[in-house]
Amino acid sequence: MKLDAACANVTRIMSTSVLKEKVDRRDQARAEFAKLIENVCGRGFFGTASVLVNVQDGHIQYTKVNVERMIR
Repeated sequence: MKLDAACANVTRIMSTSVLKEKVDRRDQARAEFAKLIENVCGRGFFGTASVLVNVQDGHIQYTKVNVERMIR
């Protein structure tokens, strides 16, 4: 009986985290872009920086941050 209750709690936690994950990916992409802008928009940075957001059917699959710094 205790095992069934534990399994129900795990299922509830997993389904809640999956729902949060879909919403948080937009905020995560925004936060990564904001961090990127803060880091590269300063004196002494030479190079390229990008945030790539891969979207499939209107859902963000992943966010990729790429920074190439040129040393002068």
